[in-house]
Amino acid sequence: MGIGNIFRAFQPKDKIFFDLFERIADTLIDMSKTFHEGLLEFDVNDESMLNQMSDYEHKMDDLTHEVFVQLGENFITPFDREDISQLAAGLDDIADYIYASAKYIYLYKTPENKVYSEFSLLIYKSCVELKKAIENLKDFKNPNEVKESCIKINSYENIADDVLSQATVKLFETNDAILIIKQKSILDYLEVVTDKAEDVANIMESIVIKYA
Repeated sequence: MGIGNIFRAFQPKDKIFFDLFERIADTLIDMSKTFHEGLLEFDVNDESMLNQMSDYEHKMDDLTHEVFVQLGENFITPFDREDISQLAAGLDDIADYIYASAKYIYLYKTPENKVYSEFSLLIYKSCVELKKAIENLKDFKNPNEVKESCIKINSYENIADDVLSQATVKLFETNDAILIIKQKSILDYLEVVTDKAEDVANIMESIVIKYA
């Protein structure tokens, strides 16, 4: 019996961890979609999108906490406890930085920058692939699909790096020191979201290598 089959044989019957991770992934998709759509029709005087981001961030905190509660209550886990912990924390980081990005966009009240929505689209696409990867990670049935989603997430992060570089060059050409400080901070937060998504992809790829 292969190591993957051994782990499947001892998985909790209720699959509580995978259920939680799927709920977390669904929340990230909803959060990133709302964020992207909010930036496409951005109004600095309408804080409804920021409030929604705060609500999603709190929901993610609750779901992440539940993962750790289940770690304390379940002796048998679908894969290594440290990997579960890192995966949960990594997914929560994505939500934290989406919320931070939204917060500073509103706090700084800088002129609309279409680059923000370019980042938010990459973030949304990354979250969609994270959901696919988590679904395919369940029971280790589709390791190749997990790897494919991870490759796409890595490619989105590379695109985000290019978007940041190009946006930074244009920003410095304005010679507006205050604008540069504010928008560069926002751009950095947005780019970090894609870094965090790549971190999660790397964790899942590592899990597949270990157990699939």
